[in-house]
Amino acid sequence: MKETITPHTKQSGTAIVEAAIVLPLLFLMIFGIVECARFMQVQQALTDAAREGARLAVAPTTGTATLPSASEIGNEVQNFLGSAGIYGATVTLTPVNIVTGTVTTQFTNIRVELPYSLLTALRGWFGVFEVTLSGEALMRNETSP
Repeated sequence: MKETITPHTKQSGTAIVEAAIVLPLLFLMIFGIVECARFMQVQQALTDAAREGARLAVAPTTGTATLPSASEIGNEVQNFLGSAGIYGATVTLTPVNIVTGTVTTQFTNIRVELPYSLLTALRGWFGVFEVTLSGEALMRNETSP
């Protein structure tokens, strides 16, 4: 029996060329999806941490009218973020008084900020991309009239 040898055609290397074009685009898309999900996760964690800090800030210690100190609130927010693997956030506590007629209502505003930078291989291409994410919560003090 004779073996038939097929001559190489002009399309013998097209699969390699197509893979060289498509694979970087595929990886870029996958890394972009991962970064987008991480971005949203960090933003949500900051918002939740601000809410937890505000909740702690406005509720007096059990059986008293004493509110927690700013350092206790900051530590609680940092512990909350640490459980999510987020470190280096800045916590700002601002008391807010709103006067309506003769009644002054006290609120506490908590703002949590974190500089966000890319985690995956996209950092090399988009290294200048850095944004400051923030979460904020405003709650009325329970000891306020």
